[in-house]
Amino acid sequence: MSSIQATSLTKRFGQVTAVDHVTFSVRPGEVTGFLGRNGAGKTTTLRMILGLDRPTSGTVTIDGVPYSDLVDPLRHVGSLLDARAVQPGRSPSEHLLALARSNAIDRRRVGEVLETVGLGTVAKRLVGTFSLGMLQRLGLAGALLGDPSILVLDEPLNGLDPEGIIWFRGLMRQMAAEGRTVLVSSHLMTEMSVTADRLLIISEGRLLVDSDMETFQRDHEHEELHVRTPDPQTLRGRVVDVGGAVRDLDDATTFAVSGLDGSTIGALALHAGVQLDELAPARRSLEEAFMELTAPSASDATAPARAVPTIAPPVRSVKPPAVGAAAPRTPFTRFRDSVRSELIKFRSTRTGPLLVAGTLFTGVASAVLLSNATGQRYPDLKEDERRSFDPTYSSLRGRSFVQVALGVLGALTLTSEYGSDTIVPSLAAVPGRGQLFAAKALTTASIGLATGLAANTGAFLAGQAMLKRSGAPHDTFRSKGSARAVLGGGLHSTAAALLGLGIGSLTRSTAAALATIFGVELIVPGIAPAFPKPLSDILVKFWPTEAGARALATRPDPKLLGPWAGLGVMVASTVVVLGAALAAFHRRDA
Repeated sequence: MSSIQATSLTKRFGQVTAVDHVTFSVRPGEVTGFLGRNGAGKTTTLRMILGLDRPTSGTVTIDGVPYSDLVDPLRHVGSLLDARAVQPGRSPSEHLLALARSNAIDRRRVGEVLETVGLGTVAKRLVGTFSLGMLQRLGLAGALLGDPSILVLDEPLNGLDPEGIIWFRGLMRQMAAEGRTVLVSSHLMTEMSVTADRLLIISEGRLLVDSDMETFQRDHEHEELHVRTPDPQTLRGRVVDVGGAVRDLDDATTFAVSGLDGSTIGALALHAGVQLDELAPARRSLEEAFMELTAPSASDATAPARAVPTIAPPVRSVKPPAVGAAAPRTPFTRFRDSVRSELIKFRSTRTGPLLVAGTLFTGVASAVLLSNATGQRYPDLKEDERRSFDPTYSSLRGRSFVQVALGVLGALTLTSEYGSDTIVPSLAAVPGRGQLFAAKALTTASIGLATGLAANTGAFLAGQAMLKRSGAPHDTFRSKGSARAVLGGGLHSTAAALLGLGIGSLTRSTAAALATIFGVELIVPGIAPAFPKPLSDILVKFWPTEAGARALATRPDPKLLGPWAGLGVMVASTVVVLGAALAAFHRRDA
């Protein structure tokens, strides 16, 4: 029987307490409505349930364990926190396929859930063309993907039309009837009154109500009388004295009375000598009760009387959900599937493939241009310059463009997810942050190595052809050091892509990551000679990207590092940045 248990759950952001010692449980076979005004702490609570935010104190578990300890979590918990957390350049089927692959869910399930939510006919359309209602349906498809026993949904009705709301209501009732645990947050009391079996109300981070819906309706939705008089204080006192309940209304001369009939109130006014201007029946709605309960003054610790006491839910006989069980998977197979998921993400948007294509073109084009210019100038070189001339390095001098492009590709692996909030479904599918980061790193390294080798090989062949055409010395792969230089270029490219990934993880901003990459790859090396000695010599020799570029040279330079030593400096720097990035990825909230 799947359940959610929160105990003294607290979350502070600096001096602000977003969630304050909240304790509740969500049980199977019920739809639990989680209500609160905007900013009440609903989303923060749900993020802590899913392990996206770490509690300042307290605990929250799924079937007794933290969400981050679940294996294949999409088979246990389906979640929807933000319908817009989808890459606009991706199709619904590709978005869901990446999630499915990470949890070893059969790809046929993608089509099934898209049909369930009514998006089967637009499965190949780009998500960027979807309305908010369609995005909500896609988000719900993602929540249903693993046929989970628990659903956690944040404001899922936003953007749905009346037909969609009725459909969603029926679906949630069906999920609960199958024995699933359903937690739905909302700020719409009227909708929850017809959808939820149980009610949690939060205000200013504090849980005010934990009750079954039937009891809450009985205690708060009732007939009352609106009384208007020029002397409200006197009549209020008489009403309270005989056991009537009084509630303030917006008009200072009017108040609501429950527990007494009209004739009794009229008699009290007559005996007190108070003029009655109005005595009219009215019905107090649940929406009014909700607004009154969650008013800022109502949730203050000095006024706890408005809260409804916790009431044990009725025991139900429920049918366990038919969750398709996956065969046991080893840590290796889980990691392998995470890598496959990242590869699907890479190929399913235009940005990644276009960057790779642009990198290849830029690498070859720069080799053609630079080698042609070098070949034209070769006859004018001095004797010592000719002796030190390195044909291989000459054709690979455009490597800065390749490194920048691959650094950008690495950075976008994470910054694009933070920018679009797709980091949320990514971490919901793979809550082990070390595993997710490692999968992204391996994917980035693989793409960087393949692209770097291809770009450097193409640049070498094109560059040597231009040198040969102009009559200048040229190399082949059999020339001393040339094959090693091309391989070194591929390894340097791999390190550059991983460096970009680390920078992206640390900055979480595409703009900041791009500025940092351009500074590291182009600006600092460009201005290094202008610094006073010995700082300029140190920068030229040991700056990571410049030291790594020595792997592309075939002629030794006594003032600079050797090929493998230079590449070692680049790799060591990249490892340090990745280590800091991984630590930050672990420590920060998503």
